[in-house]
Amino acid sequence: MKRRAVFAVAIGLCVAIPAHAVAAEKYQVYLSPMPFNDATQPIMQGKGTATATLEGDTLSISGTFAGLTGPATKARLAVSRGPGIPGTFLIDLILTGDVTGKVTGRTKLDAGQLAALRSRKLYIQIDTEKMPSGHLWGWLLEEHDIAGQDVPERGSWYLPPFAVKTK
Repeated sequence: MKRRAVFAVAIGLCVAIPAHAVAAEKYQVYLSPMPFNDATQPIMQGKGTATATLEGDTLSISGTFAGLTGPATKARLAVSRGPGIPGTFLIDLILTGDVTGKVTGRTKLDAGQLAALRSRKLYIQIDTEKMPSGHLWGWLLEEHDIAGQDVPERGSWYLPPFAVKTK
């Protein structure tokens, strides 16, 4: 008899929990200068971080940046063919500050954009006066542990699959 009561309570709890109560998906972003080479290195300084949370089909982004060599002018969420590959812009993000500041945004994603997020194809781009085609870039990757600088790692470490179809 006790088993039936426990089973009934368990079923009741499952039914009572709404579908939207599923745990939110967490993503993190490391914003760095890109493309970084000998020619752009003197003017492309700075870095930043951001987090993104997906609840249902709504993506919320919050991040900070610092150390830019010129004022930030625009921040956008974009989709590409894969990490490290420039793509097309989806939405403008809210940008506050100049050489140091914050970036935030919230948007609903359609099925294709959700698939792009989960396959590491969405990124944040921050433009500056000196680099209007992108100064800091960072791809949204699943939340993962980050080892500190010069901290040895044992075993495997986080490296998402970078396979990208060319055609």
